[in-house]
Amino acid sequence: MENSADILMPGQRIRPPSNNQIAVRLLEELYGLKTSSIIELNGYDDRNYHVICEESYTNSHITTISHHGYILKIINSLDSQKTHVIDAQTEMLIFLNHQGINCPLPVKNINGLYYALVTLNVDECTDKYAVRLLVYQPGELLYRIPITEELFRNVGNFTAKLTNALINFVHPAFVGHKTLWMLNSVPKLRQFTYALKNVFERELAHQVIRVFEKDVLLVTSKLQQGIIHGDLNEQNFVMDCNGREIAAVIDFGDAHWTCLIFELAIALCYMILQAGDVAMGKHVIEGYQEFRKLTDIEKKILKVTVCARICQSLVMGAYSHLHDPQNEYLLTTQKSGWALLKKLWPLPEDEVLRNWGLMN
Repeated sequence: MENSADILMPGQRIRPPSNNQIAVRLLEELYGLKTSSIIELNGYDDRNYHVICEESYTNSHITTISHHGYILKIINSLDSQKTHVIDAQTEMLIFLNHQGINCPLPVKNINGLYYALVTLNVDECTDKYAVRLLVYQPGELLYRIPITEELFRNVGNFTAKLTNALINFVHPAFVGHKTLWMLNSVPKLRQFTYALKNVFERELAHQVIRVFEKDVLLVTSKLQQGIIHGDLNEQNFVMDCNGREIAAVIDFGDAHWTCLIFELAIALCYMILQAGDVAMGKHVIEGYQEFRKLTDIEKKILKVTVCARICQSLVMGAYSHLHDPQNEYLLTTQKSGWALLKKLWPLPEDEVLRNWGLMN
């Protein structure tokens, strides 16, 4: 039976309190590292800091200091309760690096552990948060790179290679693990659509949810399952120095067990949002199919699944911004998302599949 405490509830505040001073203190106390510079990065529910450290340190589990720095991650209070999932993410990162897929390697703290639970207080509200340290992956994020057909094919290539690599990774913590950002959780968006002030957009969201339930969730047993990254967006691909190849993938906080086709649908969603052009999805799919062929049923559900992810991002962005109006990052998808969803949703499935090169 699903535990309602596992998934974000309307009105629940889970983002950690923090500032640079807290982050610097945690880095020294937990990791024996001294900070020379610190910048807070974008984040949805977590706090993420890019820290550059001094050469001196007092952590026996560190052999050399990364000159590119580290990401100090303070995980939201909801996910911090799921320490078995944090352990699974750590093993997943180590596994992928051994498979030749670059991603942030976790660093052990002074106690030889990959995370620690700390108590933080803000506005007289106290909660526990998991704190992790990961080696920083240098390079430009994809959203800063000019869009080309080659770039999108490379995204498709990488998505398929990641999917194929993770087929060989299993961890019991991902079985039954649920969050609101999983596509299987799309029906729960109904609890959050009150954040959409436009009546037409709210009804469109409900329509997408209904069709996704009927056309996708009822056939998931016929789809190949496995562990996926779960959030392959334009801010989680790190490009090489030429801006052409994907050098690394970051942010595995949404990793989970689900239908493998959902990984492509999520990447496809964010790429066409980045391009502002539905037809550009063709190049992502072409790249993907060089390493993993889509089945007929996967092709059939792709359009609805992409729309469901756009909808998920729009609803949760609006909801989160309602409760955290200072965080402009939450509105990233809003800028182009509604225009794209209103264009893509009414298109006949056959037309979309032809545009994406999936029909003769």
